[in-house]
Amino acid sequence: MGIRGRAGILFLFLCLFPFSVSGGEDAVEESERVYQLEEVTVTGTRSEKRLKDSPVVTEIISAKEIEQSNAATVMDILDDYGLVYTGNGMGDYVQMQGMGKSRVLYLINGRRIVGRISQRLKGETLPLGNIERIEIVRGPQSALYGSDGIGGVINIITKKPGKDVSLTTSITNRFLLSYDDPATAEKPSPFEDFNPVREQNLSAALGFPLGITGNSLDIEASRGGFYYNEQESSSILPEYYRGRLGFDTVFSPGSIPEVRLGGSFMLMRRDDQTTNRGSLTRFDYLRTDGYAEMDLRPFERGGLTLRFYDNFYQRDKDNYSAINDRWSKGNNYENENTVAVEALTFYDGFDSFIFTAGLEGAYNSMEKYNLSKPFVSVDKEALFFQAEYFQEDTYAILAGVRVERNAQFGFAAAPKLSGMYQFPGGFRLLAGAGIGYRAPDFSDLYLVKDDSETMYIQGNEDLLPEYSLGCNVGLEYAASVLFVQINGYYNELFDEMTRVYIETLGDRIIYATKNISRSLRAGIDTEGRLTVLRYGFISAGYSWLYAYDRTLGEALHPQPDHTVKMKVGVDELPAGLTSYLQGRFFSTMIDTTKPENKPRFILDFYISLALGKHIKIHAAIDNLTGVIDYLGPLMGPTFSLGVKYFL
Repeated sequence: MGIRGRAGILFLFLCLFPFSVSGGEDAVEESERVYQLEEVTVTGTRSEKRLKDSPVVTEIISAKEIEQSNAATVMDILDDYGLVYTGNGMGDYVQMQGMGKSRVLYLINGRRIVGRISQRLKGETLPLGNIERIEIVRGPQSALYGSDGIGGVINIITKKPGKDVSLTTSITNRFLLSYDDPATAEKPSPFEDFNPVREQNLSAALGFPLGITGNSLDIEASRGGFYYNEQESSSILPEYYRGRLGFDTVFSPGSIPEVRLGGSFMLMRRDDQTTNRGSLTRFDYLRTDGYAEMDLRPFERGGLTLRFYDNFYQRDKDNYSAINDRWSKGNNYENENTVAVEALTFYDGFDSFIFTAGLEGAYNSMEKYNLSKPFVSVDKEALFFQAEYFQEDTYAILAGVRVERNAQFGFAAAPKLSGMYQFPGGFRLLAGAGIGYRAPDFSDLYLVKDDSETMYIQGNEDLLPEYSLGCNVGLEYAASVLFVQINGYYNELFDEMTRVYIETLGDRIIYATKNISRSLRAGIDTEGRLTVLRYGFISAGYSWLYAYDRTLGEALHPQPDHTVKMKVGVDELPAGLTSYLQGRFFSTMIDTTKPENKPRFILDFYISLALGKHIKIHAAIDNLTGVIDYLGPLMGPTFSLGVKYFL
């Protein structure tokens, strides 16, 4: 670890230490609410566990934290947690422990999500308004979830329908000051060509009973206007319109404990590369999903859940031709669909033991304009089993294995072992090891992309799946006013898939995806939160990453070496006031003369005030430091005003 890495850890604990004796008995209730140690988690074990009893390191972003944020998308929330390195029109780059792109698996209530662009997922297409919590599990999770869980899992868990009437609504308006391009000498006044209604976000979630059913209906709508550069010749932000409708119902017919049905529909249009003559590029996105689940009780101390779901994603890109004065249609498209059937069972009829097993089958297909085959598909089947030996509030040992058959690549097996022990005095030790794997996706295998006259990128049908061998050791401390967590990890990645130079043919440079032999990622993640005088809090986190390409014998820098996040504020004062200042710092130690490698420090401010029991108003300034960066953000401060209503 370098000097800067050690300095970051020292800085974190120096921030926490002076306040470690603050608080007192009045802070106990607040601390338990903040740290959520009693909250149930499901992602790391695929069975309901209290967070304090889970042997898998899991972060939970609660509904309250989402509510007390200025987030408009799921990726905004992940950005607040320092997981989003960059985002653009192609999607958002999220990394965990040095693994990014297709090595991070996204789920909604445990169901896989399709639809990546350049291996990135577009966060604007995911639900936000009806989220109960987001669970984040780092490190190889292929033993439970198969391919793509090589770097970690992000599980978005939505609120379940209830039998009571409820209503939550929110509307937020965002605006920006004039764009000050750092590449020019011009300095426009802040309110030159000022647009006070740049972006609006609306969400509403309604819960209501109907006969024997409990139901929930959630609606989201967003709109963004153009944001022009200094010359007003083009827009540096797109115009977009987005709408989403979701419906879920739950009921208990006869002897069946519970049946759940639901689905959602999302449609989004985005205009890019807009000039003073109009839009030149247009994207249309569509995402739909539907599911049916049934809980059964075949034996007294166990259960069985049957699930069927379908997830579909579509993206169409149209270009405007000034010569013909018309939009092109149908020659740049991408459709992906997955259909899955799952059976998950558990049995806890033995003292201190719980057994979990599952059987899954899925069919994944894609149609895309620039694949070497017009239609590609693959079917997968998997069986997993795990056993856990535990004593609540004391220890847990979990072992499991998953065997998956991929029609293209045959069989793959991924075992894992995790353990947890709680020491007296609030300390908890966690450790784990496992194998992860990722099968090549359709673009890896079949992509034929001609970007220009001098560049040609092709897929590779001879690719092999990549594997990882990873381990982690973590230590947590939880007391009435203080929570600290430190987790060290080490991952070796074998047969890594990456795009490499092949040859030069005349003026054309040929690239292709290849398996390289081996690389590693190692580092630490730290997190800490301190309650100060009951209502105040300070939280901080630091991550250090070292990545090394063993094939080339040189450092590998897919993400920043250092990530620091800090947050200080007050939470729900008796007057109903919540406010905080939040900062995120990214730094890399290679060639900082390049724009993409320059350190970034982004600072946000948020304040909200409750007006009675049902109304809350809030204001925020994102990117208070005014960073305009190659990797984002691309504009200066963003101002927001909003109101929320709760029934």
